[in-house]
Amino acid sequence: MTEPQPLSRMRKAIVKAMTQSAAIPQFAVEMKLDVTNLAEARAALSADERPSYVDALVAAVAAALSDHPALNSSFTDEGIVHHEEINVALAIALDDGLISPAITGADKRSIGELRAERVRITAAAREGTLKPEEILSATFTISNLGPLGVRRFNALVVPPQAGILAVGTIEEGTMVLNLSVDHRLIDGAPAALFLGQVRSQLEDSTWLGRLFDASA
Repeated sequence: MTEPQPLSRMRKAIVKAMTQSAAIPQFAVEMKLDVTNLAEARAALSADERPSYVDALVAAVAAALSDHPALNSSFTDEGIVHHEEINVALAIALDDGLISPAITGADKRSIGELRAERVRITAAAREGTLKPEEILSATFTISNLGPLGVRRFNALVVPPQAGILAVGTIEEGTMVLNLSVDHRLIDGAPAALFLGQVRSQLEDSTWLGRLFDASA
């Protein structure tokens, strides 16, 4: 038997956050997203300005959070805190753990700005140059394991956030979206309505047209 390996600072932070998460009463709802229109909208743009599927997901989630503010809130001992800013975090895998920096004011950014900010915070996460506020300001998280071939998965809510969206890989023109929420804040119907709006926006050619035209 080898000697126990000390936990890194990042792993200690993950242990603390996920232990707190495990104490939260949470549940998940799941829907399939038809990506046909989204794929066509992306293909119409040149490679150097083409947003990723995650960029479109951030835009759709931010818009849905604006319409469903309960998903952009936190539970505290004093009551429910509704956040004025919509800061969507992206879970990024690093060699020694996982970090989730936020795209701040995601609801106010164009798809081109979301793309540029995703690239920037991803590079900063890997270089270890993120600012504290970029890590601590998140109000909702997206975790995407699709590039690793994962079809579907449940993600644990990151306290004190109300929800996290787990994104699977694309198979036969569909993508599985799995939403986990803090049941102290969100019930089944509101969770389903939120996820349904995310899906309907990303399947709607008119909504996608407005989103992608803004980046032109």
